Amino acid sequence: MNINCHNDKPQFRILTEKKIEDLFGAALQILERTGSAFDCQEAINLLGDAGADISDPNKVKIPSRLVEQAIHIAPGMINIYDRDGAPAFVLDRKSGSHFGVQPDSMNYLDPYTRQRRPFKVQDIIDHIRITDALENIEWFFTCPGYSVVPGALAERISVLQCALNSTKPIVAEILTVDGLHSMIETCEMIAGGEDQLRRKPFFIGTAEPVTPLLQGKEAMEKGLICAEKGLPHVVYGMPMLGATVPATLAGCIAIGVAEVLAELVVLQLKNPGTPVICGSLPSVMDMRTTIFSFGAPEMSLMVGAITEIYHHLGLPVFGTAGCSDAAIVGAQAGIETTYQAMLSSLTGADLVHDVGIIYHDQMVSPELTVLFDEIVEMVKVTTRGIEVNSDTLSMDLIERLGPKGSYIADPHTFKHFKDFWMPTVFDRSYDVSKSLGSCEDQINKKTIAILENHEPKALDPEMVKELKKLEKSWFDKEGVPYVYPEPAE
Repeated sequence: MNINCHNDKPQFRILTEKKIEDLFGAALQILERTGSAFDCQEAINLLGDAGADISDPNKVKIPSRLVEQAIHIAPGMINIYDRDGAPAFVLDRKSGSHFGVQPDSMNYLDPYTRQRRPFKVQDIIDHIRITDALENIEWFFTCPGYSVVPGALAERISVLQCALNSTKPIVAEILTVDGLHSMIETCEMIAGGEDQLRRKPFFIGTAEPVTPLLQGKEAMEKGLICAEKGLPHVVYGMPMLGATVPATLAGCIAIGVAEVLAELVVLQLKNPGTPVICGSLPSVMDMRTTIFSFGAPEMSLMVGAITEIYHHLGLPVFGTAGCSDAAIVGAQAGIETTYQAMLSSLTGADLVHDVGIIYHDQMVSPELTVLFDEIVEMVKVTTRGIEVNSDTLSMDLIERLGPKGSYIADPHTFKHFKDFWMPTVFDRSYDVSKSLGSCEDQINKKTIAILENHEPKALDPEMVKELKKLEKSWFDKEGVPYVYPEPAE
């Protein structure tokens, strides 16, 4: 019996084609009739020269033709490389989801004490090293909120430490235009020059529109710098249902898409073909606490819907998963992050950020990062689908062994059992006396084992010296001693 291979991946849809067209049409209508505010004069000039109505900078009206032109020009595929210039992954709407960790924050859930405390630079280094060892966490998303150094230094230090302690690509949350220039300078040094970084980018910039419908001056300038350099750039907003957008999922999505498309138009006018990853991090305002929820099911549902819209338009997507509102790594964090991982993987968001965030983005946990690595591996069992061919149907084997046959000693079983997913932190012991302990304890043990044993691939020592000289110049410019101080208790 000979059967051709059929291994189509599972199909999953949130939106019908009609709903996608309606939501995209609503975003176009917002840009054309309501308009978007722009605080950046260069962006206003680019739009005016292209035919947008710029008579009121607070309501710049962008014709649909400009949006559709930008969508057509923007690349549908973006190749991302690692620090050493080797291919890391491709963003092409087909290659699946690539999950990234946030290595820094205001607070740190220490895996040794299992207590919350203020962040220090060594914690960033530790979290980067842990991520470097995890196969399913493929990139970094720096978002410096720690206060042991001024913010102008923190954003630079986070990118530098990622480059020093891992080869994985870096996406940076950028606080200042000067900071972006320093980050690019750092990465150009490592890559061997401006042209080399543009050809094989391992650094990706970001900018956030301010919801609702405001393109801030510095945010827009950061995008224009990346466009000029030809570097990949993420554009995503953070609409908050019931606070900054209507308290409906459809209204939130329409505004979220509109404000990202407004910046996409400007970046393509600046440099046609600029690689842009479009996204949105929409969620609800918890009406009891007023927090922006990072574990709400509505967040993942809307991110999935937005993924489908941008993929329909042929654009790579910036998604969200691996984060939780929980204050500890326990059942709640596991449930919320698993739900997010499954939705992200099934809808196919390309570049998925926020792994490791807990306590509604007030803290990060390396233990959650380790847990999520296992969750992603588990989810991949579903997203890979079921391969159907002569070998996997096993008809000859079934006929040979017949009724009451035993498969355990057959070579076919030996060939295939290694395909089964095996947990590293989940316990399958049938005997309580031999149990490995709680899942939380196993996660903790694995996290500490990585910290104490994993050695990332180092940069050339001469390059490290040059990078440290550059870092010292940042401290000198800020007028502070060149040390990484400990946080105040």
